[in-house]
Amino acid sequence: MSLKKRSSLFCSLLLLVALRSQAQLASGAHVVAVETPQNVKVKPGAGVEVPLRLIIRGGYHINSNAPAEDYLIPTALTWESSALTPKGVTFPKAESVKYEFAEKPLLVFSSLVTVVARFSVAADAARGPLTLSGKLRYQACTDKMCLAPRTLAVSVPVTVE
Repeated sequence: MSLKKRSSLFCSLLLLVALRSQAQLASGAHVVAVETPQNVKVKPGAGVEVPLRLIIRGGYHINSNAPAEDYLIPTALTWESSALTPKGVTFPKAESVKYEFAEKPLLVFSSLVTVVARFSVAADAARGPLTLSGKLRYQACTDKMCLAPRTLAVSVPVTVE
């Protein structure tokens, strides 16, 4: 194969890799990851707090759970019902950041934040393992653009003792 053809093939491969990376980012892939605890133990009739770490990719932020503007999509964490009844979610204090595109500062989360979900355990909950299933909805943005809103599945393994 000639040097010109190899060079052209190499440039085409680089372009494909760049386009794939752009498509992944445009879809919101890999912008936010949720780190859940792996050994949650609960007792029937008790309450429990479950911390979840949201890891936000550098250069991005997500709107807070109570954004400064009505048109912004809030970050929300919801849970499906199970032997553990959801009792609420506590978000950290948001950062107030002024962006060039907005008239006033926005309330956002960036980098690493911990969200705490609270549950009550039914007094008659069966002992043994179960999985808490939830959804994290957010919209990730940079200082120049926002990606489409995204919903991530969240699973937390729990043992009722």
